[in-house]
Amino acid sequence: MTHELSTTTLALLNILNDGQRHAGTEIAKALGVSRMAIWKVIQRLKNYDIGIKSEHLGYRLESPLFLLEKSKIQKYIHKDVTIDIFESLSSTNDHLKNLASITFPQICLAEHQINGRGRLGRSWGSPFGRNIYCSMSYVFQKDISEMAGLSLAVGILTVKTLETLDQRLKPSLKWPNDIYLEEKKVGGILIDLIAEANGTCKAVLGIGLNVNMKDIPLKNVEKWTCLEEVMDQKLDRNKVVGKMINSLYKGMETFANRGFASFLPDWKRLDFLDNKKVTLTSGQEVYSGIAKGISPQGHLILELSQGLKQFSYGDTSLFKD
Repeated sequence: MTHELSTTTLALLNILNDGQRHAGTEIAKALGVSRMAIWKVIQRLKNYDIGIKSEHLGYRLESPLFLLEKSKIQKYIHKDVTIDIFESLSSTNDHLKNLASITFPQICLAEHQINGRGRLGRSWGSPFGRNIYCSMSYVFQKDISEMAGLSLAVGILTVKTLETLDQRLKPSLKWPNDIYLEEKKVGGILIDLIAEANGTCKAVLGIGLNVNMKDIPLKNVEKWTCLEEVMDQKLDRNKVVGKMINSLYKGMETFANRGFASFLPDWKRLDFLDNKKVTLTSGQEVYSGIAKGISPQGHLILELSQGLKQFSYGDTSLFKD
């Protein structure tokens, strides 16, 4: 079910963030709503496993939880933007894909995703209020055949945003769409392309980034980390996503005018796989070789026993002897 992030939810959590016990009647009076309205919000939030305790004299939040807010995000964005923030969505990419055709960039953020998606239909863990689940729609005056390298460009822009946050962050990119920190996955990119009329193309740029989830276990996923774990402190997600959106807007203008070519030098610097022995699964085939960067179209180049070969899609992992 889709729930927009309400001012009542924000205000309620801001009250509970002091870690003290607050009576429902006290909260209702402070927010100017009914006691039943507070109870309904509390019950909904409990479904996200965020650690709200119902005690005899009220409610208590086990650890602070600061949610995304438009006004705080917009401070970091140097353009007029349309931002929608949801409490819960199936997925931010799906939401923008299903909107009627639009001609201006639009941002969708969610505190929780029911069916967060990775590549190839994989699920993306989406705990409430901890990470960044962000999608941006952008209409290019290009044919869909001219969009090669877009996901790599989005990854580069995201990583360069992380580099501006703190010098301790040394992120890299694993082809085709994974963001790495300390040789562990911290985020990923998912691009949906929709051919529009008159040779234009609508792109939905999805970014999932692990931020403040050091204490949350994830099962059945590859090695992962989060910004909090690497930096040993919680981060202001509003700042992270605001700077990221600002970088995306600028970068998409560059991609629209110059394509992927201008991003190639950054990929070389950030390439996690460069000159490493790699296993690539492409369709039903599995290849092992030495990664030799990417082509101007964003294709992975592998040095195989029979020579160099380019791949436009596939999953990569470091070769295990």
